[in-house]
Amino acid sequence: MRYLVKVRVNSKKLIEFGQKLQNGELERNLIISDTYCLAKDPEVGYSVWEAQDRNTFNQVFEKWKNYYSETDVIEVITANESMKILMQIK
Repeated sequence: MRYLVKVRVNSKKLIEFGQKLQNGELERNLIISDTYCLAKDPEVGYSVWEAQDRNTFNQVFEKWKNYYSETDVIEVITANESMKILMQIK
């Protein structure tokens, strides 16, 4: 399962967050894309994560949530998967 993850970094915890990332203390193996941030609002970032199931995702992401003031996670599919579904509808 793939998830589009939108977050707003908690700026009060930015230094601690950076240290955790630099020290490899946050599991990154589920993140399958670069994180992109909004140019006009750099606290907001988007990335795609992939996990076997939602439980696995939640277990890993739980540690990350401490560094965000907002999170939004939605399941996504690839364009090819979408095309297959759309073709079945017609």
